Amino acid sequence: MSGRPEIAAIITSLDNLPILKEQARILRQDPLVSKIVAVSNGSTDGTVEWLATQPDLVSIIKGNDGAGPGRNAGINAAIPFDYALFLDGGIRPLVGGTEQMFDYLQHTPGADVIGVEVADFETDYDKAWRRWPDPILPEHTYANRCLSHTAYCLTRARAWDGLRFTEEGPFAEPGWGVDDDEMACQWMEAGITVHVVTKIRPYRRASGSFRRLFRETGIWPNQYGSVYEKRLVWMQQNWPQYAKGTMWGPPDVVVVVKVTGVETTAKTIKAAHERLRQRRQQAPWERFWRPYHVMARGDCAGWREWAEPRRLRQHHGNRIIVDGEIVRRTSENEATWTGDFMFWDEQEPWAGAPVEIVRGESDVAEIPLQK
Repeated sequence: MSGRPEIAAIITSLDNLPILKEQARILRQDPLVSKIVAVSNGSTDGTVEWLATQPDLVSIIKGNDGAGPGRNAGINAAIPFDYALFLDGGIRPLVGGTEQMFDYLQHTPGADVIGVEVADFETDYDKAWRRWPDPILPEHTYANRCLSHTAYCLTRARAWDGLRFTEEGPFAEPGWGVDDDEMACQWMEAGITVHVVTKIRPYRRASGSFRRLFRETGIWPNQYGSVYEKRLVWMQQNWPQYAKGTMWGPPDVVVVVKVTGVETTAKTIKAAHERLRQRRQQAPWERFWRPYHVMARGDCAGWREWAEPRRLRQHHGNRIIVDGEIVRRTSENEATWTGDFMFWDEQEPWAGAPVEIVRGESDVAEIPLQK
């Protein structure tokens, strides 16, 4: 790259005015940062009033729809840029950090994002580092497929080429969590690679937004029934290939269930999963079952309406979202609580795997346990 890169800093802040002031002070002195975008994501602590007195910041004032929509507003306001530096509202950036992350991406063409390991953040202000100590070496990093690490990271512009944090379903509601997990799924699908540096200790303030969300909703932000739980289940349903519990690898058998009635078909799909999970990998991986797919072929009254919210459930799932509400596995619905399945009219997900066709629960016993 010739000339100075355009690096935009994007801060998404909710009720974190003292740290926001520190973030602005440090980034203003950063020679690599070309512009600073500060998003007040529903703050009620004086952030809006303070931003009105800061003409050199690009200020975005919006309601609290969660971190993802706030970050999207920051991205859109920051364009154009060559790189984007992301900061959550409670994180104090390290002096010299932008330079070290930028240098790493310059020397690591296989990485599109370099972030800081979440587990390494320091919550004791006096113990946290003030300056990034050393250059990032390859042995200091690892590739992470589970999180986008946008709490504190530097990304290439191509990481946002046609991509944004999802704002679907519960991700458009005020709430906490899972935005980074879902963005990681999008990036994996698009071939965007995330590297994470360990043993770097910036300060991270525990956000008061948890207690605020509890006051406003009556539900602690990461307990059952919370927006966090809805988002987690949504992600598992919509990204089954990346969510926990999904089988990896191509299937070596595909079972096609003929759709008759809703209840009969559901029980057949459930029985097929139970039978197929007896097919185990070779030692030392025998705790894992061999990969397979279950397809549902045909239609009947009420089938699509029942099946659509249930078909992408992760294999071990005990919760799904139906009409925007969480439905839990109970003794009342256990008989028809299936594992995941696909509609036959979707793109064929196998490559030459044998197909076994079953019509009802009694046929499931005929599924071969060996290939």
